[in-house]
Amino acid sequence: MELWVAFGFGAAVGALIGYLLGRLKPRPAPMPIRAVATPPPPPPKPRLSPTEVKHVVLDEGSANVLNALNNRLAAIGGLADLLHGSPLDPERARALVLLHGEVRRAAEITSHFLELAAHPAGAAEPCDAAVVINGVLAERESTFRELGVKLHRSVPADLPMVACPMAQLTEMLTKLLDFSLRRLRASQPPRELRLDAVATGPSVVVSLWDSGTPLSVEAEQRLVSPFRFTQSGGGGEVEFALARALAQSAGGNLRLRPRGGSTGAEVVATLPRSLLGAQTGLATPTESLPRMRILVVDDDAVNRQAMVLLLEREGHQVVAVENGLEAMERIGDRDGTFDAIVTDLQMPRLGGRAMYEQIVNSRPLVAKRFVFVTGDQARGETRSFLENCGQPSVTKPYDLGDLINAIGTVSRKK
Repeated sequence: MELWVAFGFGAAVGALIGYLLGRLKPRPAPMPIRAVATPPPPPPKPRLSPTEVKHVVLDEGSANVLNALNNRLAAIGGLADLLHGSPLDPERARALVLLHGEVRRAAEITSHFLELAAHPAGAAEPCDAAVVINGVLAERESTFRELGVKLHRSVPADLPMVACPMAQLTEMLTKLLDFSLRRLRASQPPRELRLDAVATGPSVVVSLWDSGTPLSVEAEQRLVSPFRFTQSGGGGEVEFALARALAQSAGGNLRLRPRGGSTGAEVVATLPRSLLGAQTGLATPTESLPRMRILVVDDDAVNRQAMVLLLEREGHQVVAVENGLEAMERIGDRDGTFDAIVTDLQMPRLGGRAMYEQIVNSRPLVAKRFVFVTGDQARGETRSFLENCGQPSVTKPYDLGDLINAIGTVSRKK
């Protein structure tokens, strides 16, 4: 009997141990369930709001097409201008007026096309820069009297509109003026201040020079380096930095211009001309010029001939060539050969820009007589050159009054 009890007890213990060992063995991992792969949903297409404009990048080919189109419009416009004043019956005279109007509308389309480009400079709210400049100077008139400042002002009445809100432009120019007045207050009499404004290419350039103490190298570095301004070293760094930020936010720039001599400092603000303000439909008053000798340089035969006939009708003596190499031969070695040189930019053999760059250092008096006429508005390098060269330019298709006024600008630089 005892044997059966012992046997049963051993069997029970063995079963218990076997059960426990079975619990300790690792269980095989379940076979993964293979799911059917589904492609991720496509990202939602961005939806443009009604006021949002998708800008495009103009490649070299597109810029060439726009330039060619503006050349053709300039030729048509020049020929239409030539017919004005001719004896025509009322029906043909009315058709001529309509033709001229259509040319201007086509020119507006090319300007609006530029607003859709990747760099829509000039599409901001337009502002009358001349009104703002004169207003800011009037606000500081009492300070001028207090310091005995002699003010020299050159602001053309026909200065183009700029693409900058009036409040922003007012604040920027006020900061610049206060920068100069701070320097003048710290200097000894006599005190002078000169403000010049001029339209050059697609920009309006405003320069402000004061006769204060020359800026040290350290002071210049503080002025042109972001976030490094203090109230020491001549003062005015805060005003300069704020004015620079306002100019940059409007698509322009602010810089110090190196000057010869030992006195003063000059600040130059460049702002984009307004594309919107240019479409006011108001004709620019044409100034009366004395008889001048003018060199016309354009590789487009129709444009060249139309400009020659228009300028000759105004009473000027005109010589026309089709590229820069021929123009250099005509200019010769004498600085007084021509009173004005009206040239296209893009030409075979030698273009207007290359011709100007060859002359500007060796014969600066001749370089000051250049007027650039171009339909190449899309290229950034063209806009940059016209902004920085300091010479007047006219955009194709041009208005005859704008061309005459640009020639008048260089004739006054003698």
